[in-house]
Amino acid sequence: MPESNPSGAHRLRRTRILATLGPASSSLRSVRSLLEAGADAFRVNFSHGTPVEQRRLIRRARVASNSIHRDVAIVADLQGPKLRLGVVENGSVVLAEGHRVRLARSPVPGTADWLPVQIPRFSSSRAGDPVLLGDGGIELRVEEIASNSIVTRVVRGGAVHSHQGIYLPRARLRGNVLGSKDRVDLAIALREKVDFVALSYVASAADVRRTRQVIAEMTREPVGIIAKIERAAALDSIEGIVRESDGIMVARGDLGIEVPLERLALEQKRLVTLGQRAGRQTIVATQMLISMVSSPRPTRAEATDVANAILDGTDAVMLSEESAVGAFPALSVAWMDRIARATEGAIDRERFRIPHSKGGPTPIDEAVADAAVRTAETIGAGAIVVPTHSGRTARLVSRLRPAVPILALSRSQATRRSLALTWGVQTEPSPPRLSLDQLRRLAELSCRRVFSLPPGCPLVMTAGYPVEGRPTNLVTVTAV
Repeated sequence: MPESNPSGAHRLRRTRILATLGPASSSLRSVRSLLEAGADAFRVNFSHGTPVEQRRLIRRARVASNSIHRDVAIVADLQGPKLRLGVVENGSVVLAEGHRVRLARSPVPGTADWLPVQIPRFSSSRAGDPVLLGDGGIELRVEEIASNSIVTRVVRGGAVHSHQGIYLPRARLRGNVLGSKDRVDLAIALREKVDFVALSYVASAADVRRTRQVIAEMTREPVGIIAKIERAAALDSIEGIVRESDGIMVARGDLGIEVPLERLALEQKRLVTLGQRAGRQTIVATQMLISMVSSPRPTRAEATDVANAILDGTDAVMLSEESAVGAFPALSVAWMDRIARATEGAIDRERFRIPHSKGGPTPIDEAVADAAVRTAETIGAGAIVVPTHSGRTARLVSRLRPAVPILALSRSQATRRSLALTWGVQTEPSPPRLSLDQLRRLAELSCRRVFSLPPGCPLVMTAGYPVEGRPTNLVTVTAV
């Protein structure tokens, strides 16, 4: 369905940009430059840096966003229980094809004959299982399993370095999704009032539930959980993970090692569709514009990769090294913005209008969201205005990918910040206890200011009737 908006509002970018902060973007000036280039949210990677540096990044992101009166989301990305090798002799050893190598728990430096590694249970492996090292370029095959070690044979050799990652795609490891470091980092993030926690190496819905319980014990502030899908085990439990999470991140780095590389694009499409249809915020991440770490211009393949993620319906696209350690942080955001704007007009909106409820009557708020979108597009409205306390109604409207922009009015700054990762939603503050007439006037004034709508342009507005304390149950039409 083509864009049908009588104003300039259609020029607004709908796909959100999540930029990772790091050494290359740590100053207040550089954070502001990322916002000016189009960043909507910031990621702080707790796998790197010190607590002092992490706090500084979060605080500078807040100062920068407040200085330009923007509601920006901050995502604290926890390291998680990633498996790594221990120390090897001289920093690296070469594994030859066909050689037998034992993996064992030990503090002694490893050699070409055995490598130290901490794995929760070696018995979770099976003979014939693959073991991948580093970026997946080195492959071992399990031959024997003992209680404290496994014997493997090198299928594809190469140099192995101290502390490289180790991947067991078929093993069912039962580690704690929140290790001791993660709990310390989580406490720091919550004290700094981040909006989302990105949970690494999620394997099941229970991982998300346990993390939510830990967060509830630490704070009463609303904090969303983004489940990072980067393990093969997560794909087997994906519907439960999506249901328990507030959003999912397609973390293609580790996921591309744990699943066959030729299937990665298909898994990405499936994950984005599952998250989008469930009304969860979806993020596609890892190496989207990786050449821009050292180049001022992305490759053609990277531009195509970003565009395809947008056409699939992702809420957000993420920059990692590009904005954290690259030579062109703001320019990488600007290119992401440019690609998104050029792509969004080609989104097939009808594919997002498939009924979302499986059997039984449609919930009232879902029906209201559907009615609001169809009404807005039928009458050529300039915007859909959604008063919301939790953000749920705005996300329900967003998942239908309307041709017109969405304006969420909320008195909760936490809600407005969380919606910075939701496709197509702009936010404005709203005072409490508004009558329906007052809400209409606020909607008209806000849309005139945010979207530059011309006089007489129709608006579609959802509401709860009566407004105070009621769930969304009404669609009404007004005009600027």
